[in-house]
Amino acid sequence: MAIRVRYGESVRPATLGSTLAAHLCLIVWCKACRRQVEPDVAEQVKRYGAELPLEEWAARLRCTECDGRDVDFVVSGSRR
Repeated sequence: MAIRVRYGESVRPATLGSTLAAHLCLIVWCKACRRQVEPDVAEQVKRYGAELPLEEWAARLRCTECDGRDVDFVVSGSRR
């Protein structure tokens, strides 16, 4: 996943920090058991650091229900 900057500037990967700064939510689900969670982005930044790209973050996740590592995620607009 990458965030494209307007006017032809460079493409940078979305990070936990940029997701937090944009007030966006993360929705994560396990492909094996279909458990779905919405982790607190601020807590994830504290745990993993603001500069961690979202794809690298997702690769570290493990399902708390079935212990599976085959997860997927989407970035969603904020809950207000």
